[in-house]
Amino acid sequence: MNPPILNFDFSSPLATTVGPEVQRLHNDTPKPDYSFSDQRLMQHFGIAIASSSSIDQLYSNISQIIKRQTDCLCIWNVPKNTDGEFNDPQLLADSEDDPLWPIVDLQVKEMLARVARTHHICSSPIQNSPHTTLVAAPIFKQINKKSNSVIDSILIGCFSSKTESILRLQWLTGIASDAISRWHQKQSLNSEENKSRYLTDSIGLIHSLDQTQSISQAIVILANHLRRLCDAEQVSICLTDAKNVVSLQAISDVEQIDFNADSNKTILHACQQTARQNDEVSYPEDGKTGSIEQLALQKYCQANGAEACVCIPLITGNGRRLGVVLLACSKGKVENLHYRTYCSKLIQMTSSHVDVVIRANRGTKDIFAAGLGKLKSSNKTRAFILAVTILVAVMLIPFTYRVNCDCELQPVLRRFIAAPHDSILEKTYVNSGDMIATDQLIASLDGRKLRIKLSGIRADYDGAKKRRESALALGNIAESQIALSEMNRFLSKIDILKQQLTQLEVRSPIDGLVLTGDLEKAEGAPLEMGQTLFEVAPLNEMVAEINIPESEIQYVTSGMPVVFKLNAFPLESWTGKVEHIHPCTEIVDNQSVFIARVHLPNTQNQFRPGMQGSAKIETERAPLGWNLFHRGWESIRYWTVW
Repeated sequence: MNPPILNFDFSSPLATTVGPEVQRLHNDTPKPDYSFSDQRLMQHFGIAIASSSSIDQLYSNISQIIKRQTDCLCIWNVPKNTDGEFNDPQLLADSEDDPLWPIVDLQVKEMLARVARTHHICSSPIQNSPHTTLVAAPIFKQINKKSNSVIDSILIGCFSSKTESILRLQWLTGIASDAISRWHQKQSLNSEENKSRYLTDSIGLIHSLDQTQSISQAIVILANHLRRLCDAEQVSICLTDAKNVVSLQAISDVEQIDFNADSNKTILHACQQTARQNDEVSYPEDGKTGSIEQLALQKYCQANGAEACVCIPLITGNGRRLGVVLLACSKGKVENLHYRTYCSKLIQMTSSHVDVVIRANRGTKDIFAAGLGKLKSSNKTRAFILAVTILVAVMLIPFTYRVNCDCELQPVLRRFIAAPHDSILEKTYVNSGDMIATDQLIASLDGRKLRIKLSGIRADYDGAKKRRESALALGNIAESQIALSEMNRFLSKIDILKQQLTQLEVRSPIDGLVLTGDLEKAEGAPLEMGQTLFEVAPLNEMVAEINIPESEIQYVTSGMPVVFKLNAFPLESWTGKVEHIHPCTEIVDNQSVFIARVHLPNTQNQFRPGMQGSAKIETERAPLGWNLFHRGWESIRYWTVW
């Protein structure tokens, strides 16, 4: 509910102490007509509400407005204490001692009680000073949407009423108190909006973390999302292990971290210096520029070209320290309290979920280390035996053995489009990398040479025909047979040339991608029959050629599942099965390998021939110890056993 309307009450005992003069002013003085100056005054109060970031700044702005508009001697704010009483005045906008309050103390207390009881504006002239007036106006605060507004504090002004009417002073004080109430409402609304924003962004971030399959992937996604949500230039995340060793895990928009780079070394150093702090550390920050943490952050900003930065601890709800988040941003954002509060709340809300992701994706090494850390025994021998027993038990746990391989995508089918006959390339219509459809025109050949040749052979054919007719007329049978043979030979050549003229337009036999055939600069060059013009491959299905090392081929058979990733899509993976293994080895990168083929549908048309990546072939289950150490054991046997 909105605060109650401020009514000017002249029936109180305080008002009657003014005498008939105030009553006459109430009857004779016209109501404020909101002239141009009053409209501007309302605008000034609105600007004061919008531009004040703290209550002290608001009090200062409002007191300045009142003093410019009236002959204001002093203005106080009297807040309600824990006992519900108004007895602790605060002087607004002035820091020196208030000499006026002891004079009006008793009179003001009576006005405070009246305002608290009636919720109305009250005024009264100061005793023994009829031209000096006290005006008190309630400042309301709304607890929640379902409750009525209550008085949070009371605004009291002491004015010289020689030039101003009492009614206008009441109106001005009431507007000032209403401005303070509205500022409190604005701050409450901003607080609720910020809470809603924290919750919405943290839910979206937690949902993204739920989709991850490893700790490294979760930290990378966390860094990239924080950079976007916090509008930061760079976000770096370092994690702390059980021994309090800080390690750099992720940098926003960086797929692979170069730990030897100087800029990344400064990130790690800054996080190491601030990891022991439970509070935020920022640079620049007044009063702390000489501390070790400040110097580390300063070096980070200089090395990475950042104007300012803030280091926020990554702490769970139970106080467990996971690491730190380092945000690089502008100096204005670091100095903005709302910005830092938003970043801190967002990181705080996601810290516990990050802890869950880390615990859910711990490896065997981490679990074993945690078990040893919890081991509490005074007998070192028993502890050692127990540790060895645990280690042996862990080494006997069966795990699927995975063969790591390199892979490369290739098309299932390749079609080579060749020149149908000797001719000249007239024009090409496609280039390498173009997608083409079946029967699409991709090149045209020059047919002038064929037409000239066809005209000559037709003339020879007519000459042979005339010779035959002449031989038949003379009865020369042998000569007519020779002429007939020549006619048949010329007729065959005519048919061939006609067929070649119909092949001047080169069209694609299939749908696919032009792999090779950039002949734009070769237009006008002669072609030989069978010369390759274009290489076209369909992309609806691809083949992943997996290079199995020769030392691992004994563990791989057809039908085994394969999980592989491509360099072009580092956060995605695909599965398949080994369909065929070439019987002979090939040399790839100076290594003898067997090529296995895995068919991969390309429904989204995202794969291209030549894409490279890595693959893992899941073979039989074997003890963990064998998975980790069988290669070394086989190498020893190879060099020692003959």
